[in-house]
Amino acid sequence: MYDIPELAISVFEKIHGLNVTVHDLRGSLWAFLAPNRFRHVSPLCEAAKARLGEALCVDFEVRQLRSGLHQAPDGLVHVCHAGLVEWVVPVYSGVDLEWVLFAGPRMPCSALTHAIIRRSSGHDLTHDEPAKPVGDDESDLIMEHLRQLASRLTAWRDSVEELHSRGASVMPLATVADRQSVVRRFIATRHTEPVTLQDLADALCLSESRASHVVRESCGATFQELLREARIRTAMGLLRHTSLSVVEIALRCGFADPGTFHRTFRLTSGSSPGRFRRLAGV
Repeated sequence: MYDIPELAISVFEKIHGLNVTVHDLRGSLWAFLAPNRFRHVSPLCEAAKARLGEALCVDFEVRQLRSGLHQAPDGLVHVCHAGLVEWVVPVYSGVDLEWVLFAGPRMPCSALTHAIIRRSSGHDLTHDEPAKPVGDDESDLIMEHLRQLASRLTAWRDSVEELHSRGASVMPLATVADRQSVVRRFIATRHTEPVTLQDLADALCLSESRASHVVRESCGATFQELLREARIRTAMGLLRHTSLSVVEIALRCGFADPGTFHRTFRLTSGSSPGRFRRLAGV
């Protein structure tokens, strides 16, 4: 169950040859997707940032676009300020915007009329990274598939929330898959707390030594490795999307002290938290 977001996104990308980026406003996917899923990292986008400056991309994707999404609840196709085509679908939790799914980029052609054309920056990126131009027929197909991906992720989110609300006692532990589900759920929901392997063992109704073996057998990693990965992913999300101090983020992500957080973050990402925040963008 906890691999579904990555699987669903990867299938969409394989079908269309596009990159999917998620703006996660609530942090509900931070523990389930790799950090590069939350940043526009395609060669065309990187070329646009290098030429135009990343601040323009942040202003466009975060401030201008996001403020108008309530007028396009079923999504929209736009040609951005750098002349690139993107497909955008908002996902809500109640009345609050939770995620924004982006697919792209592609180059527009004269047959693309079902798109919002933004004011161009005057820079032509077509020669930097050649990409097949897209027209209305293909664009409409991509849009529908992105809406289906949004529905798949929404259904998964609702299922996970229901599962979490029912508690661990209803989970059968007969198979490796069952145990993996309990471990993944425990990590996803409690990694921001000062939990230990014994806490997980109690959830699995096993001894601590047996729980350690079950975690490695079912997940291919140790309890501490899984816990560290989830905490660092959440920290990356908070660094990118909030103005919280590094100390506050360390404590919110379950680290005992800022020093441990700094060492772990640098070891995992190759960068300090402060440098990651300065370089992070849309």
